[in-house]
Amino acid sequence: MSDADFMLELKNDEVTREFAILSHDEIKKEDHYKYLKNNIQYFQIIEDGGTIMQRVGALRIQNNEVSIWMKREYRGKQIAQIVLNRIGTFGMTAKIVNSNIPSMRAFIGAGFKPMEFVDNKYYIFKR
Repeated sequence: MSDADFMLELKNDEVTREFAILSHDEIKKEDHYKYLKNNIQYFQIIEDGGTIMQRVGALRIQNNEVSIWMKREYRGKQIAQIVLNRIGTFGMTAKIVNSNIPSMRAFIGAGFKPMEFVDNKYYIFKR
């Protein structure tokens, strides 16, 4: 829970909300904390691995579905793809909004393939 505020910052980023599947609304801190208390075991913080160990993103794996959020300044640097390659096992899925091309590239680069287009809104990728 010590990284709860960092994760909230990632989730409330305007680009992240633009590509959200369920809601584009800003998440309230109290709702976020309540959700995390029941689901914290599914989240991991991503650090850059350098000498300073900057927090660069977060990852959620729940029921073989993976989601990843990156800080704005670390997007487009292939960090998400590297992380997905390291954690991924076959059988994992991800839901990606059809206009989120950078996310699609990261998941495809990590061996995921689009399998289904749902509600004319998002793809289910699978590895």
